[in-house]
Amino acid sequence: MAQIRLTGTMREITSALDRIAAIGRNPSRVLAAVGEELIQSTQRRFETQTAPDGTPWAPLNPHYAADKAAVRPGAGILTYTQHLRRGISRYVDGRTLVWGSNLDYAAVHQFGAVIKPKAGGGDPKKSLHFALGGRTLMVRSVTIPARPYLGFTAEDRLTVIEELEDALARAMRA
Repeated sequence: MAQIRLTGTMREITSALDRIAAIGRNPSRVLAAVGEELIQSTQRRFETQTAPDGTPWAPLNPHYAADKAAVRPGAGILTYTQHLRRGISRYVDGRTLVWGSNLDYAAVHQFGAVIKPKAGGGDPKKSLHFALGGRTLMVRSVTIPARPYLGFTAEDRLTVIEELEDALARAMRA
């Protein structure tokens, strides 16, 4: 029978294994680092104006695009004030990483929506009033298409793996 026998202290190996186990018990530091990377990945979508799957966002209504260009030339879709892009944040809750936006209108842009006037006693004559293309419009509803910016891509998956590998390598070297 062939054997290899190690003798002596295993303190360094035991210590490294303890540090690795500590990451498993409390992954918050790794998750926080991953969250920062996911925020950056999400913010890049505002530059490329694409969904996590790579498809372009739905174009703006041509009249709205013209009005927008007159006030803020060069502003793209969902980037008029940059609030939505800058409002992406993350938090770690135990073993869970959450990232996104808590702005009131964030979900409307992520999932799309049909905007209707507030129900005033069921009056079907109620309408939305707004200016667009130099005209005042009165309409029963406005459809805002989904322009997904939140999501988890194959590139994001690699980022998670890289962050975990880095954390494990640091734990083994410490």
